[in-house]
Amino acid sequence: MKFQREDLLLYAVTDRSWLKGESLSRQVERALEGGVTFLQLREKTLEEEAFLKEALEIQKLCKQYSVPFIINDDVELALAIGADGVHVGQEDMEAGEVRKKLGADKIIGVSAHSVEEALAAERSGADYLGVGAVFSTASKKNVQQMSYETLKAICEAVRIPVVAIGGIGESNMELLSGSGICGVAAISAIFAQPDITAAARRLRLLSEKVVGNGKIAGAIFDMDGTLMDTMPIWENISERYLANRGIAAKENLSERLFSMSMQQGAAYVKEQYGLSESVEEIIEEINRMAEEAYSSEAEMKPGVPEFLETLKQRGVRMVVATATDRVHAEAALKRNGIDGCFDAIFTCSEIGKGKDQPDIFEAAAAKLGTKKSDTWVFEDALYAIKTAKASGFRTVGLYDAGSRKDWEEICRTADFHLEKLTQFPLG
Repeated sequence: MKFQREDLLLYAVTDRSWLKGESLSRQVERALEGGVTFLQLREKTLEEEAFLKEALEIQKLCKQYSVPFIINDDVELALAIGADGVHVGQEDMEAGEVRKKLGADKIIGVSAHSVEEALAAERSGADYLGVGAVFSTASKKNVQQMSYETLKAICEAVRIPVVAIGGIGESNMELLSGSGICGVAAISAIFAQPDITAAARRLRLLSEKVVGNGKIAGAIFDMDGTLMDTMPIWENISERYLANRGIAAKENLSERLFSMSMQQGAAYVKEQYGLSESVEEIIEEINRMAEEAYSSEAEMKPGVPEFLETLKQRGVRMVVATATDRVHAEAALKRNGIDGCFDAIFTCSEIGKGKDQPDIFEAAAAKLGTKKSDTWVFEDALYAIKTAKASGFRTVGLYDAGSRKDWEEICRTADFHLEKLTQFPLG
């Protein structure tokens, strides 16, 4: 398994010092839930059999979260279980020898404390460097603290990614901004915390800001559940439409209609319930019901106006891409006074396809005129996040009660997962 530079964003190194009765695998799982992007299993004293069992458990978790899993120093164990790679120090096996044992497709990380060590590791075939200690740390008592100037010099000297390590936490991480690192490694800042998931989530956001992955040139916003708290309007609208005709809806109708465009949903309801009305008539009546609600009830999600204003001041171009029909979108945006923030509104009905296809995102990006790598799609629906990500966009998963059952998978899938938009790390 090779990796992308962004996989190094939040690099967790395990430590048994803070288990407090928990298993290490459970602590790792909570760290992964919080957004850790790379994991190194480091054990110095565990018996061989117990180490093997633990490594297999944690490897399984990392696969579940699509996070690279490497082992500190133990090349033979990594080879035996098919780990993604190994991290070695200056006193361990040389990177070239590790490569001969593991093969070309495995990840090899090397610790470096100077430009000379960094260049030597790169020449030997290292895939990334762990550089530090950038701050004083209790986990490496015999390592001197590295200056910011040395860290930056190493980043400038090598072509492979550099991860900063050593004493990094929430209080000092931003001091590494501008150094050129691709990520930060954390030990106690994750595993010594009372809420590991929350700590990892905070560190993930900070690391995005420090590394600069929060760069945003264009933004594509979903509306319902992302900009607007309007999902309650839609949750039972089909049931209410049928009830007005004396028809009881089947169980889970709203869930079945969730990923469909208005045209697709109306056709489905007509066929399933044998309605005499045409698809156009069904759409017209549901639109009337929804428009009334959007014009009088639609409220913004927390942090929306502040975030949009910040993007506007930075010159970020913005569009809306929604499964909601235009008349509803315009009514809600106008009611809340944010319609002037967007260059355009794209709807699934007008595009002719739902968000299970990338067409609406592609059309929105064409309007923005920005590169996909600098264009972020803000969504609360898992299927739409998957579509946008597969098409090459950066993605932000926003929490919404309407998609709470998918939240854990949204956290694993999206580049960011946020409770509200103002948490997005604008570097």
